Amino acid sequence: MKKERLLNVAIGQMYLELGNTQANLNKILNMVDEAAEKDADIIVFPELAYSGYLLESEELQRLAEPSDGPFVQTLKKKAKEKRIHIIAGYPEADAVIPGRMYNSCIFIDDDGKVIENMRKVYAWGQEKLKFREGNRLPVVETKFGKVGMLICYDVELPEPSRIEALKGAEIIFVSSFWSIPAQRRWDVDLAGNALFNVLYMVGANTVGDNTCGRSQIVGPDGEVVALASDDKEEVLVQQIDLDRVIEVRSWLPYLNDFKEDTFSMGAIEKY
Repeated sequence: MKKERLLNVAIGQMYLELGNTQANLNKILNMVDEAAEKDADIIVFPELAYSGYLLESEELQRLAEPSDGPFVQTLKKKAKEKRIHIIAGYPEADAVIPGRMYNSCIFIDDDGKVIENMRKVYAWGQEKLKFREGNRLPVVETKFGKVGMLICYDVELPEPSRIEALKGAEIIFVSSFWSIPAQRRWDVDLAGNALFNVLYMVGANTVGDNTCGRSQIVGPDGEVVALASDDKEEVLVQQIDLDRVIEVRSWLPYLNDFKEDTFSMGAIEKY
């Protein structure tokens, strides 16, 4: 009998209190508690969930913390207490160069250990004036499989997801702040990247401030498995089977048929 690799995935869809890190942190912690009560193995939160997105550079500088700062330390304690993996966005202060910031997501395992700190690779619009761009597209080995990470605009280009798929990712988590006018792109980008790479895509978005909500989990066949509302805060929990990736790839052989010479394989080493 086939052994299923079942994973309970949670998304914390939330309204971000601009500049109010304590309120946002409290909300994150409460959502972690709710997800843990529903036996979630992992929960993902939106882009810059700690600080809020619509802030000027000066305010972000004031709120930015290093990757071992109070925000991360609090999440490490909560992850260990509740035995749950956590991915959450925050403005990261460079530990060496004052004033240098990154738009980052921390990834903490259920032992309370930081296993990845991703810095957004593709800055959108005015973000280029606030943040330094990252230079890695990480795939993390976890107890339930290989996990990729992207932040918002990273999912709008096909290469980041493809690079992570070629690194072995079976599921990619996307932390975002996505607007209502771009809602169609949100749906298409998540479904398209899931389908073309035959893996799960999990998108965590915000509500309010002209964002479209619709946090969702898309399966390796491009079909939506779970979908949140477009305007309400909620913790969306869905059980998935990562062996579904292998099953779909058996009849949808995109990666098996993929010709490496049509793609810059050097990009995998670079990132």
